[in-house]
Amino acid sequence: MSGFLEMMILPAVMAIVLVAMHSHLGFHVVKRGVIFVDIALAQVAAFGVAISLLLGGEPGSGSTYAIALGSTFLGALLISSTRTRKQRVPQEAYIGVIYVVFSAAMILVLTQVAHGGELVSHLLVGSLLWVSGATLLKTTLLYGFLGVLLWLWRGPLRRISTDPEGARKEGLNMRKWDIVFYMILGTVVTSSVQIAGVLLVFTLLVVPTVMGMRLFSGLGKQMLYTLAVGTLAVLVGSAGSYVLDLPTGAAIVCTFGMLLGIQVLVQALIGRESL
Repeated sequence: MSGFLEMMILPAVMAIVLVAMHSHLGFHVVKRGVIFVDIALAQVAAFGVAISLLLGGEPGSGSTYAIALGSTFLGALLISSTRTRKQRVPQEAYIGVIYVVFSAAMILVLTQVAHGGELVSHLLVGSLLWVSGATLLKTTLLYGFLGVLLWLWRGPLRRISTDPEGARKEGLNMRKWDIVFYMILGTVVTSSVQIAGVLLVFTLLVVPTVMGMRLFSGLGKQMLYTLAVGTLAVLVGSAGSYVLDLPTGAAIVCTFGMLLGIQVLVQALIGRESL
């Protein structure tokens, strides 16, 4: 037991920090109907990491983070510019194009880097197991700062996420607030993808949020439930990865899927959709 705590305490706490931040952003993503925006931005960030490695950078270095963040901001600007009033083409279509193009570009770049195949695996599942105390502290401080911004700007951000037509009638600058939201999301994703990988980052954003929305109608209860179920999934997945010697990120992703499946089945059996 002591061995587990010594090895898994930092990864588990790091994942809980990720849950807290991503579940808040997940509300906006699900309400906007841009479910795959996180995985698209995560892939853009991964492309930036690949570019840095091609140029001789190291994973986790300041230069790699800067290039990945710049790439993600480019992706954020592209995505924010695809939201139009008439929406003749669903925004998800553009998001899908961004995801697949940057995925292919990342593979092309990594074919020119030594051990490129290993790096693809790393960017997909991350290295959560080897997170350091310094990384945990820096990430917590960054997410705390971004969380304050989200709280200060919660009115217009929530308005354009839940009622864009009403926001337009009130005179809110949709393009400006879209850019603000996607810049914050892109900053979070850039930090998260190098720690947890593309798959876990997407899971943390969407799955606990969906579980909360399925069970509760009030936003406060949804947020508390997403944090609770996210923490449970992190602890169970971390324990499973330790006992069975499995990749931590992938184990947590599968645990989230299992919990969501159990909740859907239980709700179907008892005939209750929300509280």
